[in-house]
Amino acid sequence: MHCKSYYKNLRYLILITFIIRCILAFTINLGNDEAYYFTYALQPDWNHFDHPPLVGIFIRIFTLDLHWVNAFSMRLTAIIAAAISTWLIFKCGALLKNERTGWIAAVLYNTSVYTSIISGIFILPDSPQMVFWLLSIFVTLKLLLATATRLQENIRLVLLGIYIGLATMCKVHGVFLWFGILMYMILYDRQYFKNYFLYLSVFITLIIISPVFFWNLHYHFVTWNFHSQRVEVHRFAINTTGFLTALAGQVGYNNPVNIIIYILALAGIRKVTFPQKSLHLLNWLIFPVIIIVTAISLFRDVLPHWSGPGFTGLMLVTAFVLDEYFSTDQARLFRRWLNAASILIIIFVLTGAYAINFYPGTLGSKESHELGSGDATLDMYGWHELKKEFSDIRNKEIDSGLMKAEDPIITDKWFPGGHILFYVGYPLHIPVIGAGSLFDLHKFAWLNHMEGYIQQGESAWYITPSNYYNNPAKEYSGDFLKIILIKKIPQIRSGTVVRFWYIYRLENATKPLGHILKNN
Repeated sequence: MHCKSYYKNLRYLILITFIIRCILAFTINLGNDEAYYFTYALQPDWNHFDHPPLVGIFIRIFTLDLHWVNAFSMRLTAIIAAAISTWLIFKCGALLKNERTGWIAAVLYNTSVYTSIISGIFILPDSPQMVFWLLSIFVTLKLLLATATRLQENIRLVLLGIYIGLATMCKVHGVFLWFGILMYMILYDRQYFKNYFLYLSVFITLIIISPVFFWNLHYHFVTWNFHSQRVEVHRFAINTTGFLTALAGQVGYNNPVNIIIYILALAGIRKVTFPQKSLHLLNWLIFPVIIIVTAISLFRDVLPHWSGPGFTGLMLVTAFVLDEYFSTDQARLFRRWLNAASILIIIFVLTGAYAINFYPGTLGSKESHELGSGDATLDMYGWHELKKEFSDIRNKEIDSGLMKAEDPIITDKWFPGGHILFYVGYPLHIPVIGAGSLFDLHKFAWLNHMEGYIQQGESAWYITPSNYYNNPAKEYSGDFLKIILIKKIPQIRSGTVVRFWYIYRLENATKPLGHILKNN
């Protein structure tokens, strides 16, 4: 039994990381995905093309119903969620063993790139999902480990259904929670199937996520079609490059030092007395999502953060094992590994913030039309400058009679369409119209219902950055009578040109433009 209370350490950890996240959120522009998710808040719906609606609802809440819109308010959901999740994983660890176990888990959580930065600073569906994911784990551990009356057990089962439903309404792989929990119950703890509240819990989850089904039914299951194209295996040809990229991505996203700690902990797990119920449960919450994502990468390209939630269970297993070793002569070794993980995440944050805001030049292509292509730091830098430059150009074109104040911006892809909407269209009150393939436009196809369409004879603006350059004369060939490059705007970072923005005037549409959805 450990007399030292780790709650004071936890409070300092939450406070310090909260402040750091706030500073980073203030000083870094939104990334591609983040700017795109603003469309979810701008036009709430029961579901969206890519994901369920909760991330958009949270953005709407923390931007005060879109009355306080900036990068920081957009990211408040992620920042607050990271603080809550740190507290939750501490509570999970304390429930498993003791406060030190919880403290170790909290440290691992905040040294993982995925949980501390990707979902902890950036506003993604993963950000609020982590809270509900950890709440689901916590209430399940309470079911297994805490003494309870029948009423308390029933309440926990009801809460479990609510939490998993909300996790799934953030991102559909929340269903992995029910898969893992039910597999655990089938294999190791069948007594729960005698309790009707388990079935009620599953039913509650189904009710909560039902809007996703009915929305997709209305739109011919467009979300399923989109995601199936991303993960469905059409032919069994080994994608070695994709597999190695996914593997390296998972190692990088979860902190290479942490991965070493996980491996050491798993190797030493037989030397500790781990409660079998908890271990079996956590195994089913860890490995299915990690194994399935990694297996898919053998045949299709995947994004490494897809498996991120599975690593939270691994943090808890590791924390339990490390707590045992902290009582032995190997305590110093594991403290060094945890310190190394902390130092690495600090280096990563400082290096990333410097590269985004101050790196002199671009890390990407040096070709003029593609300047900056492949440089991810440009996704989060300098978009406010575009607003001012474009506004000046637009005012001159309107004054000269070449364009009208109501002429919209047209986009053919969700990125950089999201940035153009967030940093230019929305603050200048200019409609951004999506015209192109549905699978390129995503939510912008639905946004047209609100923003409007381009009618025959009307003109539009087109903005394309060199790092995602697309020639509108090719994209909209025959759709406008004239397509004219008005200006090529250089963007400077630390005294060096890092990319160009191309501003086009598209005159006299030859037909109505703007993706029109077909539904039932």
